[in-house]
Amino acid sequence: MTQGNTYQRPSLVINGKEILSDISGTVTFSGNNKLNTLNVKIPNPELQNMGIYNKIIELYLNNGEDDSVPIFRGFINDFTPSDKSITLAATDMRAKLTGNKGLHLTLTDVNNYDGYTLGQFIKGYIDEFIDDVTIGTELLTDTSPPVFMTGERGEDIDVYSLITKKIKEAIDVDTDEYNPLTYFIDIIEGGINSSIVLKKDRLISSIPVMTFSYSDGLKSYTYKRRLPANTVTYEGRKFSYTNNPQGISSLQMKRQNSPAETKELALRNILIAQQQTDEISIQVSKGFDLNIGQIVALDVEEEDISGNHRVQSKTITFGKNSSCTLGLNKKPPLLKDYLS
Repeated sequence: MTQGNTYQRPSLVINGKEILSDISGTVTFSGNNKLNTLNVKIPNPELQNMGIYNKIIELYLNNGEDDSVPIFRGFINDFTPSDKSITLAATDMRAKLTGNKGLHLTLTDVNNYDGYTLGQFIKGYIDEFIDDVTIGTELLTDTSPPVFMTGERGEDIDVYSLITKKIKEAIDVDTDEYNPLTYFIDIIEGGINSSIVLKKDRLISSIPVMTFSYSDGLKSYTYKRRLPANTVTYEGRKFSYTNNPQGISSLQMKRQNSPAETKELALRNILIAQQQTDEISIQVSKGFDLNIGQIVALDVEEEDISGNHRVQSKTITFGKNSSCTLGLNKKPPLLKDYLS
């Protein structure tokens, strides 16, 4: 059983009003451009009569001291009442860009975002179509190299799906040509709003922001090691990188404009995939406020995983007992990635 965190006093705010009840639940940061989610149980079924659907909900962990910003802010998109309690489900503020909460775009040769960078497109869309201060763009910067929206056309386009598609084109090879760095979309919570940002992966060799050991914050770990990608296939052809004494592990991609461009992108994809060969899950008693993409270190006897890793996901349970699980290195797969 997970040991309780005696210093944590979580609190919940719905539509600007604190809920004065004991709460318990889970907040999940899945990474890989997925929306953050909150599920919380409140022993007050009368909340269902307060018109809570689609209202803004904020969770403060108050881990050791009162927090000035929430660890999660989003919209209530579902609730399940019972005779003694009510369970709420919410997604983060990026929900305004997707699904039934977001407008869909039609891009034509007349109405389009040609010439806009991805960052400019996001800011332009939010400024024009989202008349709300709860989602901010003040921290938004562009990728390097920039990704352009030129040529994007279609009807009934889900805005967030378009953003997640385009950000995959942003690959930084200038920082370290042998360790290409990709970008991802994230949310930074502030005092009054949630700012959407485009973040670049940090080099694994970066100085870790936190170290975990059995004497300092690490409760347990599990891990899987996969054969690193060494081959890319495209339209019946393949490109291999280095010898493959352990066998072939392949990726799929589309043919680019020229053989040279195809080979270059294939190499980049292999080098990116080789940074994510481990799938590690650690149970920790600290690091609840770590962000996706930050570098942490494991100080354990297992040589295969001792050292630096990227935080790729985070799940926190709260209530009478609290726990934190960090997913390291392996990006959670998206089914559509394999279907494109």
